[in-house]
Amino acid sequence: MRQKRKAIIGKIIFSGPLKACCFIMPVFVVCFSFAQESTNTDHLAFKLHIIDSNAIFSACAVLDVNKDGKLDIASGAWWYEAPTWQRHFIREVEIIRGRPDGYSHLEMDVNRDGWMDLIHVNFRSESIYWLEHPGPEMGTWQKRIVEIPGKMETGRLYDVDGDGQVDVVPSAWEFAAWYELLPGTNATWQRHEIDSAGGGHGSGFGDINGDGRGDFVGTQGWAEAPADPRNEQWIWHPDFDLGRTSMPIIVDDVDGDGDNDLIYSIGHDYGTYWMEQEHQGSWTKHLIDSTWSQGHSPLWADLDKDGRKEFVNGKRYWAHEGRDPGARDPLVIYRYEYNPVNKKFDRYVIQEDGPAGIGLDPKAADLDRDGDLDLVFPGRSGLYWYENLLLD
Repeated sequence: MRQKRKAIIGKIIFSGPLKACCFIMPVFVVCFSFAQESTNTDHLAFKLHIIDSNAIFSACAVLDVNKDGKLDIASGAWWYEAPTWQRHFIREVEIIRGRPDGYSHLEMDVNRDGWMDLIHVNFRSESIYWLEHPGPEMGTWQKRIVEIPGKMETGRLYDVDGDGQVDVVPSAWEFAAWYELLPGTNATWQRHEIDSAGGGHGSGFGDINGDGRGDFVGTQGWAEAPADPRNEQWIWHPDFDLGRTSMPIIVDDVDGDGDNDLIYSIGHDYGTYWMEQEHQGSWTKHLIDSTWSQGHSPLWADLDKDGRKEFVNGKRYWAHEGRDPGARDPLVIYRYEYNPVNKKFDRYVIQEDGPAGIGLDPKAADLDRDGDLDLVFPGRSGLYWYENLLLD
C-alpha cells in the first residue's frame, strides 16, 4: 500500500510516496533525559527525497558513476542516476542468513583506471572485497576478493600512514588492522596489524596524543601509532571502556582546548556520549542524549557551514529483528552542535518519526552540488536523501 504524504515537522519538509508499513508498529513510551534541547531557532531546513522506499541495503556511496558531472547514489544491487534517480543494476547481492551482504560502500579507484570502484567490508560473509566499475559500457560490476579476515561490522577510509592516500580500516570484532592499496594498477593489497586488543563493536581513528599521527581507537582503549605504522609496533593504552559503540567513534577536539576527544553512540542500546580528554590517560564521560537507541553509524560534518562540525546520528531500523532496546521506537535523526558557552551539545531535529533509518554506511556529501552538505541514509526501511536547504 502506498500513500501520498506531505507535511512539515519542525524544520523538516518531506513529500512523496511512502511505505505505510514503516509506520505501523507498536511504540513503547519511556521517559529519558538528554543533555540539552536547543531553544534556538534552527537556521537549517532539510527536504526529504525518497530515492527508493523498497531498498533493503544497509550501505550507500555517493559518486559520479557515469561521468556526466552529476553525483549518483549506489546502494546494494543498484545505482541511482541523478537527477531523476533512475535505477540501474550493479550486481546480484548475496543474501546471507536473511541479510544482503555489503556492510560498507567505500569509494575508491582501486585499479586506478579512472573509474570509481566500491569497497565492501562485511559481517556475515566475513570478507573484504571490491566491486570493479565496468567502465563506459556500464555493465555488471565484478567482485574482487581482498581477504576473508573475520566478522567486521563495517569499514571506513583513513590515511593511516600519512602518505596522502586513504587506507581501509575495518571495524572488526576480533582483530584490528589496516589495508594499504599498493602502488600500480594490479589492485594489490597489504594488511598491516595494529593490536588485537582493538577488536570489538566499534572503532575510530584520529590523533589522540597530539603527536601528529593518527591513532586507532577501540572500545577498550586506543593504539598509539608509531612513526612507521607499516613496520613498527603500535602501543596499546587501555584507558577506557566505551561499551558496544557506534562505527565510527568520532575523534576531534570537541571543546576547543587543544586535544582531541571522542564522540559516539551506543550501537544497540540507548545513549550518545562524548569522552573529554582531560590530559593524556585521563577521560571524563559526558551524556549528550539518552532518549533514543541504536545509533550505529554517525556522521561528523559541517552542515551549517559555520566552520564547526556537528555530530549527526539517528536510529537504525530493525537491526536485530526487534530484539534491541528501543527497537520499536520511532525513527529519529538529530544533529548535535557543541555549545562552548554552557559546554553542552544543542540538539536539532532532522527527522522525528520519519521513514529513514540510518544503516551501516550513510554519507554526507553535496549531492546536488549547491555548496552545502546533504545527507544520504540507507537501511532496511529504504534509501533516502535529506537535501540541505541552507544555500537554496
